[in-house]
Amino acid sequence: MVGENTLEAIDLARRIADIAMEKQAEDIIITDVRGLSSITDYQVTLSADNQRLARAILDDVVDKLKKENIRPLFSEISGQDADWLILDYGAVMLHIFTPQKRVFFDFDRLWPEAKTVLALQ
Repeated sequence: MVGENTLEAIDLARRIADIAMEKQAEDIIITDVRGLSSITDYQVTLSADNQRLARAILDDVVDKLKKENIRPLFSEISGQDADWLILDYGAVMLHIFTPQKRVFFDFDRLWPEAKTVLALQ
């Protein structure tokens, strides 16, 4: 949770994106949803080529942030296939999709008014 450490929400979002990038995540987008969402301030959305990589990214984010005394409030694996993984750090939520599920849910268009803070292909 952000409140338990010195990281601000945007810094935590960038840290999550950095960790994911090290694990070969693709299409990483950080969006500022403050004022648009009642549950979080920033969303980090990314793609992983397959379910195994998606799980590896999730595990790496959790492990590295845990070493920095940052723990998620909640994590969720959508369905048995792990095509959509969610980590909730309060002010920052991470969504990891396989490319097919990201297109299917059209998640990037969920908040058209949201400001893109970072976009890495």
